Amino acid sequence: MPQGLEVRVLSWAQNRNYILKTMRYVHQDECMTNLRKNLDEIIHTNGGDNWWKPELFLNTKNKLPTKIEVLENPQKYNDNYNCFIYALGLNNDKDLIKNCSGFIYDTFFQKLLNERIFEYTNNPQKGDYIFYKDLEKHPNMITHVGVLEDEDTVVSKWAWGPLLRHKIFDVPESYGNDTSYVKAIPKEKAKELYEKYKKFNKK
Repeated sequence: MPQGLEVRVLSWAQNRNYILKTMRYVHQDECMTNLRKNLDEIIHTNGGDNWWKPELFLNTKNKLPTKIEVLENPQKYNDNYNCFIYALGLNNDKDLIKNCSGFIYDTFFQKLLNERIFEYTNNPQKGDYIFYKDLEKHPNMITHVGVLEDEDTVVSKWAWGPLLRHKIFDVPESYGNDTSYVKAIPKEKAKELYEKYKKFNKK
């Protein structure tokens, strides 16, 4: 075969592989986008009541994709807590949950970042935090936080709903596409910091 023709044939094959690979990535992106939109619909149905009220979640649970694992169903109203409380390891601290009505807000986390108590890391380890942001709609807000189980798996509490094990971007679209990693702190220190800075815990 003439050398020029061989190059053209090889080029055609490479282009074909590139096109097929690109189509595969586009399909994966579309599937991921649809999944995340669907998760938003699930957690916001009926004003969110179907998501966080234990008796209603029993019917909602079956709507979750099978690859998202429910570790715990939502807690009763007076015992419930959000993702920030879970990440800090304070989800069994009944006094704290009562004091903050089950909500630690991103403003408290922002305070810890500003005080350089939280440290960003490019080498996250098991147990470290992953922060989510929606840079387009809420650039200054931490929309969600989870705890790393391995390099691609997170355990997190979605609002007042269930505790879930999921892949990093198998989350509602409203959590955003930007992530960063922060070194975890001991829960004892987290409790002390809450007492010190709780006045910054505002919605």
